[in-house]
Amino acid sequence: MSSSPVAAPVRSDVTACGWWRPCTVQLIGEVPDGQRALRVFLDRLTASFEDQGHTVLDRSHGEVDLMLMCGHIPDGPQPLRERIPETYPPLSAMLRQRHGLRRNPRHVVAVVEVPEQLSALPHAEVVAAARTAMGRLGAAKVLFVSRGDAPGQVREVTLCTMEGGHPTEVDGIADRVRDRLVTAACARQVAEDYDTVRDAITAEAWEAGGTPERLAAAGRRMGELGLLSPPLRVSDFVSEQLADMYEIYMGVRGFSEGMLFAFDPELDCLVVSASGSWDVDKRALTREQVVAVEPRLADGRRLRVLAPSGVLPMQPSVETWEVCALMESCPTVRVAKDPSGTWVLDPNGEREVPLIRAGVHAHVGVTSSDDAVIETVEPDREEFPYGFGCGTDLTVELARNTVRRSRAVNDPGDPRAYVRWPLLYHGEMAVELWKPGLPSQPFQGLLDLYGTAVRFTPDDVPQPV
Repeated sequence: MSSSPVAAPVRSDVTACGWWRPCTVQLIGEVPDGQRALRVFLDRLTASFEDQGHTVLDRSHGEVDLMLMCGHIPDGPQPLRERIPETYPPLSAMLRQRHGLRRNPRHVVAVVEVPEQLSALPHAEVVAAARTAMGRLGAAKVLFVSRGDAPGQVREVTLCTMEGGHPTEVDGIADRVRDRLVTAACARQVAEDYDTVRDAITAEAWEAGGTPERLAAAGRRMGELGLLSPPLRVSDFVSEQLADMYEIYMGVRGFSEGMLFAFDPELDCLVVSASGSWDVDKRALTREQVVAVEPRLADGRRLRVLAPSGVLPMQPSVETWEVCALMESCPTVRVAKDPSGTWVLDPNGEREVPLIRAGVHAHVGVTSSDDAVIETVEPDREEFPYGFGCGTDLTVELARNTVRRSRAVNDPGDPRAYVRWPLLYHGEMAVELWKPGLPSQPFQGLLDLYGTAVRFTPDDVPQPV
């Protein structure tokens, strides 16, 4: 029986979540003349931060969790994306020098007033406009304040994030936007928390392993299915001059969406696609663009990259930390090689492996899925009411939370070998489990479901309130 996505109840008081903490917020820049809706919104947002116990500053010499900077997009007959002016150098590149900070704020948010209602625009158009604004203004998040008909009226506010999220608030706007921003600020980035173990795998074992080729084949098929999009470059959104500045001074050239992973019983490790920030086209992976990692996080947080002899691996996909959390949280099973050399489920097998064999992350929206074939684990919006992107400690905890709530993972009597769960605002994760009837090769059965048991579209990713 097929089911469509359902809205999960949202906790109204984020201060009751275990991860919440008071934050320091700084506002910079002047509200452009005549933009009364932006002024009204910022006044309400500032009061909302203070009411919840956060500290709001107009000047700081310490560390700041959230920095809100006013930007300006002129009105005009052109589409929103074409009206966004380019700031050179981008404002965020100058924050430390201009504002006496010890380090750049972890979250810089541009706040702009526009006449458009972004909730009425197509998903792809909003994402393109948002990423253009991020590049040209120099902020990884943008708040679009849509003005109403009356002077100072705020019709709606849309928060746009780099991964493509753009939820819109129309009721209780200031408090809801505050909670979304605080959630992001409370999520600690983990993508640099890894160590490389040199010569962890012999060159011969790495070359003989078939998992990198299986990831490459799955990436090609995901591209054909529409589960992976072409890589994006900074120059797709800004001028060549500004793109060069991002590359020279910030090391940013572009990115690609999505990731793939599989557990390799032969090597006893997890194999993942490399980070999209390394010019990796995940639809055409090479052996050099996949990375072996220890499937358990050291001390619950640090990743260990396992380098083959003579190889300095690329940085793993930002989702790898949450994938490791999945692996270490799920039950284990035993596998053995059949006469053809293929690893198969065997209760008396010589290797113990995580129940999760392989999986994918895709920036698509699912319209329906067949519960009899693939379990859907709905978001836990009591503990995690709002989205916070991949590559954070909260995403790691969300992965552990999802494993705990999956029947297919935890009930040996549940015959389903596939599990999926939506990631708020930007896509979904899906995994296959070592269970009877699973095809011999990783990814085959899982990807067979997309377009059949799982109906999806890359053009309309859900943006639940």
